[in-house]
Amino acid sequence: MGGISASSFMAVASLLALLVGCEGEVSSGTAFAAGGEGGTTHADSSNEPDAGAGGMAGSGASGGAGGDRGSEATGGTPDGAGGQASSPPADSVPMFVAQGHLGRTIISCDDGKTWVADQSASEAWGYCNDNDCDHDPGAGRGITWADGWFFATFGWGRPGQVIRSRDGVSWETVFEGRSFGGIVYGNGRLVAAHRTGLYSDDQGESWQEFGDVELTVWNVRDAAFIDHDGGRFIMTAHDGYSEIVVSRDGVSWTQPPSVPPNCGGGAYQGHILYGQGTIVMAREDGIVCYSKDGGETWTSKSIADAFRANPVWTGSEFMVWNRGTLYRSADGETWTQTPIVPSDIDLGATAVAEGGTFVGVTNHWQQHYDAQIFYRSEDGVHWEALDATAYTGGHPIKLIAFGYGQPSELCSP
Repeated sequence: MGGISASSFMAVASLLALLVGCEGEVSSGTAFAAGGEGGTTHADSSNEPDAGAGGMAGSGASGGAGGDRGSEATGGTPDGAGGQASSPPADSVPMFVAQGHLGRTIISCDDGKTWVADQSASEAWGYCNDNDCDHDPGAGRGITWADGWFFATFGWGRPGQVIRSRDGVSWETVFEGRSFGGIVYGNGRLVAAHRTGLYSDDQGESWQEFGDVELTVWNVRDAAFIDHDGGRFIMTAHDGYSEIVVSRDGVSWTQPPSVPPNCGGGAYQGHILYGQGTIVMAREDGIVCYSKDGGETWTSKSIADAFRANPVWTGSEFMVWNRGTLYRSADGETWTQTPIVPSDIDLGATAVAEGGTFVGVTNHWQQHYDAQIFYRSEDGVHWEALDATAYTGGHPIKLIAFGYGQPSELCSP
């Protein structure tokens, strides 16, 4: 498969959106080649299938659950990008890859100091200030790094696609015509999260459907792979109330015996993390839910009025931000507050590198384009705003993953 630009894959996705009503269901267990069938189109506010649910094809936030630094833990990175750790090639480049709306990707390969390779659809500057980019074929819904690849899923409310890249610069489509609530990797398996989702055992070359996990709420909002007792895949759904399903293999899913009504992931992948034997979900409403037995039992507690940023796992503690305050915990149960400097920073998507550098991007109403700011920190407390020449403002950034990419003209070891 050759590389395609973000604008090209968005054009394909828009065409699929027009044709999706003519496409039908795919039977369970069928093997898919890249480019499967689509389904019906719904906004995510309903309790019915979102785009592509009929035939089946997203932090951030950085994506799903991460593991302990320096171990063979999940996530591949301490921020919990939803993949699984593997030894990067000797000539690889450590990098952050940010995923945004309208198919946007942008990377940093100098430890968050500058951002390059900004790619997105051709919609005009300011488009998402006046249009609903959250329900679009190019809506960013999940990104992860694992096994030498960055994987990203786009599309919500309308069918999108899954793309992959070795270097964060050149991307290729590996599945199209569906939308997902995240994409995660563990134990050699890539899972595209949905009530009737897909999995791939060959880095996205081919796909199989894992069937209906029988959630009451249709739309999966978040997903993760956590390194607990051989590994667990987790998906969460919420629409008035929350549901959780857990799987050892990403194919067969079960629901915990009981889940507190206010538990569940965020509106985007990247709110579920793992560290020190504990799964932590940090919701946007300031609720933290945690489990110490691999997702069988859960406890919830209110920590803040809201979390405007997604959480990260640093290798020693969980961190999550809300405007001028950092909330941190070593065990997911006991949390402390630390004022951040400067106090007027409003972080949205965040991530942390294996070496300990934090990055963040504003991601709230009208904080895009000229108002978009990229940040960097050495400790998660003291932040610096990058100079405007270090990046290009643009469409909303929803998630950030850390991983190791192949060298390119823009990034060298």
